[in-house]
Amino acid sequence: MKRLLFIGFFSLFTLVHPTIINAEPIELEHYQAKALVNSGQILSLNGTLAVVNQFCQGELIDAHLYQEDHKWRYDLQIKVQRGQIVNLSIDATNGQLEHSTALPSECRKHETATR
Repeated sequence: MKRLLFIGFFSLFTLVHPTIINAEPIELEHYQAKALVNSGQILSLNGTLAVVNQFCQGELIDAHLYQEDHKWRYDLQIKVQRGQIVNLSIDATNGQLEHSTALPSECRKHETATR
């Protein structure tokens, strides 16, 4: 009976507090990011910026690493050529723009001229 009561209470609690199931992203500290890079789970920030530079050139203003739903994400602020600040959510495992976001119009692909 106690077990059934506990299961009912837990079910009710999770309905009232959905944040337990859908947790907010967790921002990682520098030492945690370094350990993930060293273990090969994510790209370094420099490695990520090298990939990002291929589709959005600019100066890095701010960067944060988050874990959400067992995925790693860099949130970057980049100042592009005309001075606009662009916010990008980047998959930390491959440096690509997250699928749920579109490339801002201020970003331009890296163009190499052949002459």
